[in-house]
Amino acid sequence: MPLRLSFNLADGDLRHFEEVAQQTQAIARTQPVDAIVAAARAVLERGTQAQGAEFVKERYSHLSAMIEMLEDAQWELSAEDKQRTLNALACFSVPNQSDTPVSNLDQAIMIELMSRDLQHDLAAYRDFVRFRTSYDGKHSKPDAAARDKALHRRREILINRMHQRRRRDLERAGSSVRRLFGLFGL
Repeated sequence: MPLRLSFNLADGDLRHFEEVAQQTQAIARTQPVDAIVAAARAVLERGTQAQGAEFVKERYSHLSAMIEMLEDAQWELSAEDKQRTLNALACFSVPNQSDTPVSNLDQAIMIELMSRDLQHDLAAYRDFVRFRTSYDGKHSKPDAAARDKALHRRREILINRMHQRRRRDLERAGSSVRRLFGLFGL
């Protein structure tokens, strides 16, 4: 029988995540994309290999989707949208400053915060992947030009939807939620 747990992040917790985010902003703009992705991929590999709760495993799948979204050449993220994702992934490039190791649960919480900030990006990307898979399934030998045109058209629709939803959420959000959305420069 599933059990739902809920917890609140106190102001001190939010300050901690804000500090991490501030450190990552500089890293995201100065480190090569490959280095940021490699650090995130290393966290993903360690996290998926570790024994953990389903909650934690699910969060690592979100991290995997962020990496895939960033690397998918057909998704063609704009420079600004790519930077938003890099800003989030860069938190895994910051060396641990404390003597205590970072737990999988700590990383799962960070991934959850990133996923919430990137929720519309991830939803649009998932829809794009489903469309691409469906298109390829319906056309056993698709014409490359027709496929590219269909993918381009669908991507544009989804990216516009993503931007509209992001703007809508920011306009509706209260100051504490705006603060969370701003953690990674999102």
